[in-house]
Amino acid sequence: MLDRFFALFTSLGDHGEIWFIILLILFVMKKTRKVAILGLLAISIEVVLISGIIKPIVMRPRPFYANPVDLIIPVPRGSSFPSGHAASSFAVAMVLYFNNIKHKPIYISLAILMAFSRLYAYVHYPSDVLVGTVLGIFIAYEVTKYQDVLLKIMNSILVRIGIKKEIAP
Repeated sequence: MLDRFFALFTSLGDHGEIWFIILLILFVMKKTRKVAILGLLAISIEVVLISGIIKPIVMRPRPFYANPVDLIIPVPRGSSFPSGHAASSFAVAMVLYFNNIKHKPIYISLAILMAFSRLYAYVHYPSDVLVGTVLGIFIAYEVTKYQDVLLKIMNSILVRIGIKKEIAP
């Protein structure tokens, strides 16, 4: 029963689905739209940093290669270090937390469960999940700290590419 639960739960983080659904719900509401954009920015930074830079450099094999076991999920591609699932989960959850979005325990619990699911599924070492978690929290902190500047830059880009009209001062 736990195998099925964690297999399903970890699959909700394969492409960030669970977080994109939450961010979409927040984006629809005008009051939380900016925070949803910050969450999307945080997850984008995480993908570039971890999948684009760190994983290809480190190339750490996953634990099931060192100790073969029957996996509860399909064999994941790519290297193990750090955990992108943990990083993206904590990047979004902590952006929501730092910006005082309601239901903080739910977001944090989802991130913790996502990180643990990667250990339970035996596709990451504990250090992969720990470093992914720390990177996610760091990304969220930096995105929140510089949110005014980042939102101005994003707004400027949207105006330049014609998605948004410039509003006269």
